This record gives sequence, structure tokens and C-alpha cells, in this order.
Amino acid sequence: VEPTLTGLLENVVMSGVVSHNEIVRHLSVKALGLSCILSKTLAKKYLVFFLQVVMVDNFAEILETSLKVIFDLFLVFGIETFAEDEQKKKKEAEESKNSTDAMLDDEAILSSKLESTSVKGDDENPIAGLADQEESFSDRIIAKFKEFLDDEVLRSVAAEGIAKLIYNGRLQDPQLFSRLVLLWWSPATEGDVLRHSVGMFFSRIGPKNVDMLEMVEQAFFPTLQTVCDAPSTSPLQEINPVNLAELLLSLLPGRHQEQLSITACNEIILRPSSKYGRALVKILPLFDILHGDVANLKLVHSLVNQIIDEVDAVSTKKSLTSYLSKVALFLPNEASQDEMDDVEDKENQTATENNVSAGKLVEGSSEKPSRRKALFANPIQPVDLLDTIT
Repeated sequence: VEPTLTGLLENVVMSGVVSHNEIVRHLSVKALGLSCILSKTLAKKYLVFFLQVVMVDNFAEILETSLKVIFDLFLVFGIETFAEDEQKKKKEAEESKNSTDAMLDDEAILSSKLESTSVKGDDENPIAGLADQEESFSDRIIAKFKEFLDDEVLRSVAAEGIAKLIYNGRLQDPQLFSRLVLLWWSPATEGDVLRHSVGMFFSRIGPKNVDMLEMVEQAFFPTLQTVCDAPSTSPLQEINPVNLAELLLSLLPGRHQEQLSITACNEIILRPSSKYGRALVKILPLFDILHGDVANLKLVHSLVNQIIDEVDAVSTKKSLTSYLSKVALFLPNEASQDEMDDVEDKENQTATENNVSAGKLVEGSSEKPSRRKALFANPIQPVDLLDTIT
């Protein structure tokens, strides 16, 4: 940073950030943020300041601008840059403390320890509260991101910032990705601008980004389970887990879905009668595995057979038997005859149970099939995800 800009920063901008005038304070915070983007040294120096502004200021525009600056600093320099700086400071502090302790007698050491335990740094540094624990800097920052997503004022800015970091490879966290999916789909965010930015992020996840695809895989089942286990008062209750699964699977190429299908079968076996298990039964045929590895197909075939033996609902057995027959068709001829015989036995058993159940139905009753919600109901206009502060 040039000396002229440094002088303006120290004499004008820094006096403005503490002004009681909200407009002056807002412009000063924005100017300081732009200066930090130009200098890694300034970014390291003032990151904590922007976090403090987000936590204590009560002017919405200042909160949003400060949060945008935080995400832009992580986007430009990377979270690891600030983590390394913190580790360096912590190491220097430990070395200084050890050097000082060596010069003190036993009584002075005890007194020093008592004094240090009476001082708390939480109010001075919003990310220092866990400094003495084993959590890393990145873990603490991710915890802050989750808090921002829970704040109605900051939610849209936080969602867009997290999407930028993930898209540009600065952040890989399945839990945050799951939160983005749920926020994008939740009825509570109907009409919110975050749906546009997060929707654009989903549409740009490509098959060549291995790390991002792995993150989607890791988030798949926790996201579905969160929806299925949501309390009756939660807006997530209105989300159709099958439609949600379709969205997530649309982001994954077929080769990434084989292991997911095996895990889904095991999850159904563990919780066959739960809402989560019933949802996975409907989702199972959506996995693109029919042209995959033969060993995986055989394993899925065996697991589905086990599921059919354990579930009681006739409609569920019928759906699984139909899926079983499709899987058997893609097995090698020499290995598929037993599987085909198995399928035929299952179909006959299901048909018998279906006929018995049909006699118990009330005459004239009917159920209309539910219509699935389109994944992208409205066309999404392209925008530049790399926009900085405006």
C-alpha cells in the first residue's frame, strides 16, 4: 500500500469507523475493507475488527458490508493465510511465556497463573473464545459462518459468501453445504435473494471438481435425514425428500452414485419403518447404478432382497421388486439366472399379498399421485459470483 493511502487510512478512515453517524461509519468500513483487499498485511490486521463490527453494530447496511468484506478477504487470501498467522502468534506467545517463566521463582509463577486465569479475552476477540481448545482456526470460522446463516439479517449475505468460497475451492465443508441446500429449498426463504445466488452455485457444480463432488456425497444422507427428522413445527417438514434427493443426485455423475446406493440400502435395513427409511425406499431407484460396476450391482441386488424380506408394506415391496428386476437385467447372463428366479418369487409373493390387501380396501377409494416440484421452477439468470463489495 502506498504511503499516501496509508496516511489517509490512518487519519481519515479509522476516525470514520468510530463515528456516530451511520452513513460516515458505513463508508469508512467499506473503504477499510477495500484497503484490506489490496494488502495481506492490512487484511490480517483488521480481520478481527470486521468480525467485531458484525457482532456489535446495529445498522443493517454496516453489518452486511462488514460480512461481505470478511468473505472477500477469505476469497482473495484464503482462510489458511489467517490460520497460519494465528498459529505463528500463538507459538511466539508460548515461547515468550516459557522464557518469562524460566526467570520467575515458584511464588511468582503461581501468582502469574492466577492473574492470567482472571483475564478473559472473549470480548476483545470474537474468534478467540476457543483459543485454548484443540479446535483449529478454520473450525472456529466455520462455526461463525453457521451463526451467520441463522441470522435473518445476515443470512443472504452469508449464504452467497459461503457459496463463493466453496465454488472457488477456498472452503470444503459438507455441513455448510447441507445448510445451503436446506436454506435454498426451505419455504422460509421463499422470495429471498439467497435462492438466486445459491441456485447459480448449484448450477455451476461440474463433474471435474472432485473435491466438490466428494463434499456433495458426504452431505447427501445428513441432509435427507435432517428433513425427515425435522419437527412438525419446522418449515423443513414441507420439503419432499424425494425431490431433494433428485437435486443432489443431479449434481453427481453416475460413478459417484454407486456407493451412495449401497449406503442407502444399509440405512433402510437399519431404519425400515421410519420416515427416513421409507423415503430412501422411494429414492433408491433414482441412483444411476445400472451401468456401473458388476460387483456393486450384485451387492445392491442382495441388499434389496434383504430389505424386501424385512419390510411389511405391500406397496413398498412392489416398488422394490420392480427395482430388483431392473438390477437383475444388468447382471452378467451366467450370474443372473438365480437373481431372476429370486425376482420372480418376490413378484409372485408381492402379487399374492397385493390381492389380499385389495380385498380390504374400501370400495371407491382412490389416491391421486402427488406432483413433484420442479428443481428450478424459475429460470436462473447468470450472475458473476466473484463480485466484490458494491
